[in-house]
Amino acid sequence: MELLIAWAIFGIAAGTLAKGKNRNVFLWVVIGLLLGPFAMLIIAVIKPGPGPDQGYQ
Repeated sequence: MELLIAWAIFGIAAGTLAKGKNRNVFLWVVIGLLLGPFAMLIIAVIKPGPGPDQGYQ
């Protein structure tokens, strides 16, 4: 049971990191649920997506 809770937390955390990097939140929540801590590592090292705060139009 604790493992399921931990995996759910990793999914939510990956979605939160994705939102901060202008990435698809739903996609990263699913990836976080599937890969757990590895998804957190991946989203932490990728570059932010294009957005208004990046100077892209």
